Amino acid sequence: MAVRSWVNAFAVIILSVGQASAESSSGSLASSVKRLTDKFMATGAEGTPPGIPAISVAIGRDGKLLYADGFGQASENRPATAGTIYMVGSITKQFAAAAILRLIEKGATLRHGSTLLKTTTPVSSLLDIANDWTLEGGPPITVAHLLSMTSNLPNFTRRPPHELDPWGAVPAKQLLGGMKEYRPSGYPGSFEYSNTSYFLLSEIMENVEVGGSSRDYHRILREELFTPLGLSDTGFGGDSWEANRLANPHYRRRPRFSQPDWLKGSGDVASSVIDIFKWNKALMEGQALSPQMRDLMLSDCARVDVWTYYGMGWFISHKDGTDRFFHSGTVSGYTSYNLIVRPSPAHWVSVSLLANSDGVEGVDSLADELAELALKS
Repeated sequence: MAVRSWVNAFAVIILSVGQASAESSSGSLASSVKRLTDKFMATGAEGTPPGIPAISVAIGRDGKLLYADGFGQASENRPATAGTIYMVGSITKQFAAAAILRLIEKGATLRHGSTLLKTTTPVSSLLDIANDWTLEGGPPITVAHLLSMTSNLPNFTRRPPHELDPWGAVPAKQLLGGMKEYRPSGYPGSFEYSNTSYFLLSEIMENVEVGGSSRDYHRILREELFTPLGLSDTGFGGDSWEANRLANPHYRRRPRFSQPDWLKGSGDVASSVIDIFKWNKALMEGQALSPQMRDLMLSDCARVDVWTYYGMGWFISHKDGTDRFFHSGTVSGYTSYNLIVRPSPAHWVSVSLLANSDGVEGVDSLADELAELALKS
């Protein structure tokens, strides 16, 4: 685990030695970021105070870290830094999708069976509860339908199985069993955001093996992604974090789905903005996934609206020759946003925002403003 002082020194070195310029025509990038972030924390979206105790920011361009810092208080008498840990909510889905794609490339098969894990594999071949899951009047639900949010399965965080308490803990297998009563509904193969899909993907990971060996979901993410990519500040909400690393949550409403094992692959990862930048860099540079699998992950798998698509763990838009890949996240006590803007195949900027308050509005607009600064700097 990298210590906070090392992270701060790392950010200062990058800013000071000029690996990437922090200057823009309107002044330094650092001062512009501070101005925009201070304004956001003071006024929030549409002039409404957001009540954010802390927010951390990381901005990169073409694989170079331009800026990383924290604002506000991670806890009483503890300022937020670039190394502060937050729950990242649905940014977890990016890691879950990448892990599934890596297992596919490694030739994973159903435990004690010969069924290959592919994007086209029916979920019914991998999970016993899915025997009756077919798109209305059509083919069975596949792994690709889960990855692209086109399974038409109900979202369990909106409609949890009736016998389970959203304010308590739940064993994953009990939650999985409760989903047995779910049935797909809606226009077949249409996009509908559902945490159910990514919870099921984490269960599928635990039901396959590579080279005769199976692993639990947390171990898979650590061994396939976190450790090889150097994401030393990334783990899970239930981990024993180094003292004073995890930001204290700030609740706008009674916390729900905050106990194990509710979220799993849909939202249980914790990280820092430094590590989210490292993740973006590894993905864009072909280190997290092969270029083929990365392009699949960032492809227009499902239309969300006129301008927006969903890939696999990312929302995607294309406008004026610029690609945007993004995802927000909110879980009890925390809000996150991760954005990559690619104006050309050879150039990209990323903005990662993590805050210790749930339901914060306007983080997408703040990220857009910060990305524009990075593009101009």
